[in-house]
Amino acid sequence: MSNKAIITVIALAFILMVMHQAQALGVTRPAPYDIQLMKGESAGFVFEIQAVTSTERQACSYSISGLAPLQVTFEESEAAVDAGSIKQVYGTVTAPNDAEIKTYGGTLSVSCGAFSEGQVSGSVVKTTIGGSPFNVKVVEERSQEIRNIAPPEPGFDYTTIIIIIAVIIIVAIAAGVYYKRKHSGKTK
Repeated sequence: MSNKAIITVIALAFILMVMHQAQALGVTRPAPYDIQLMKGESAGFVFEIQAVTSTERQACSYSISGLAPLQVTFEESEAAVDAGSIKQVYGTVTAPNDAEIKTYGGTLSVSCGAFSEGQVSGSVVKTTIGGSPFNVKVVEERSQEIRNIAPPEPGFDYTTIIIIIAVIIIVAIAAGVYYKRKHSGKTK
């Protein structure tokens, strides 16, 4: 194989690796993406970092630019997203009392890299995803209500218990059917 062919194969492998990493992650548009606030009000929003097709756990950071002087805060400053999962990120936007009445057009940006214990910051190859629009209108009077978007209250996860109970019931039914079929031909 010639040097030119080897370089071409290496370049293609690198491009495929980068494309795979970029396709393995996705970010949804913040919801709601058009918020109306009066001066002094706050509203919650949520977006998802999707690592459904990723094969590695991701360490992600995020920001929203273009909304100054509005204040944006996040429940967590960074998020770890397990491979094959979706992470919801919650935030709050506040219109200060001195904010100008107008529409503020912001942009959500998310940057993720493979998560590794003991990694030196800066040694992580990051993929930047985003450019999702996020609009906040500071108004004299709202024409729509503020939706209460907040993270779920910590508590017991009943979904797992329901799934376990369903599996136990299915196994019990299957065992009963099997036992009945096996012993239905035998008489005393």
